[in-house]
Amino acid sequence: MVSLSGAIDENSNLESLFARLVGDTVFNLAAVERVNSMGVHRWIPLITRLSAKHRIELVDISYALVQNANVVANMFGSGVVRSCMAPYFCSTCKTNVVTSVTREEVAASPDAPPTKHCARCKNELEFDELDSYFAFFKLRGR
Repeated sequence: MVSLSGAIDENSNLESLFARLVGDTVFNLAAVERVNSMGVHRWIPLITRLSAKHRIELVDISYALVQNANVVANMFGSGVVRSCMAPYFCSTCKTNVVTSVTREEVAASPDAPPTKHCARCKNELEFDELDSYFAFFKLRGR
């Protein structure tokens, strides 16, 4: 299990990290706050090479990575995205909530965002993004 946090950009030492990875790997990407074009440019060849040799799973990909995955077809090589972080809003508590949504939840609710409930008040949360937010799950077909 590898957890990344902060930014994926020109200052990230991705080459050093990927050089140490051997075998199947699960990436937790919930704490990646920012990704710029140079980060994407450096990330794609590394994840593509690694996923060509080993089973790669990605869990809780962050909002920033979802935005990139929806416009960059090979953002995760041949890795399998299991879940992503998604923005919701609790109108009762007046709070923004970011919660994990699985591939299976999206597949089970193809015409609407998956239903989530507030941990505090238990009321249903409102999805707080465009309907196309989960498109990368559907486009990847895995």
